[in-house]
Amino acid sequence: MKKVAYIAGGILIGFVLSTSAGAFADSVKSLVGKKVSGEYTVIVDGQKLADKGAIIDGRANVPVRGISEALGADIEVEGKTITVTSSTTETGLASQEENKYEGKSRQTIEMEAQNLKENVLRLYEAEKASLIKEIDQAKTAGAEDLVKVKESQLAETEARIAATNADIAQAEAALAALK
Repeated sequence: MKKVAYIAGGILIGFVLSTSAGAFADSVKSLVGKKVSGEYTVIVDGQKLADKGAIIDGRANVPVRGISEALGADIEVEGKTITVTSSTTETGLASQEENKYEGKSRQTIEMEAQNLKENVLRLYEAEKASLIKEIDQAKTAGAEDLVKVKESQLAETEARIAATNADIAQAEAALAALK
């Protein structure tokens, strides 16, 4: 009788283990069988990483540890969570005297400066012109409340223009330092 109980218990335990292992395997996303487009060299701020990146099913997969070390960030793995902390977030904000473009590659700085000039600044300038036009129309219509709202929006837009111009100046200073 004991033999039958042991056999039945073994079968039951085997069934439970095999079922739960299959359910666990289904919950884990695997890269097995996914389309890999190839290995790629990863360059961070002009520095080539030893580890390679890959495009898997149309998504870029890069070595987080290598990138975080190249950027001077801390990486912490706790359970199933990977936390990357840059040095600027430890203090809350980077100091205003620090040039955020220092240490970046020439190409990166040039692209960011071009984007600031051609896209961001142009957008803010167009917004400013539109607000000035709306303020004039509101003044003509005698809508003083609307004038106050639009003047407040104009002040915010001018502050964004000033901040963007400061970013452009920092980028140009970083480019000048690279020469």
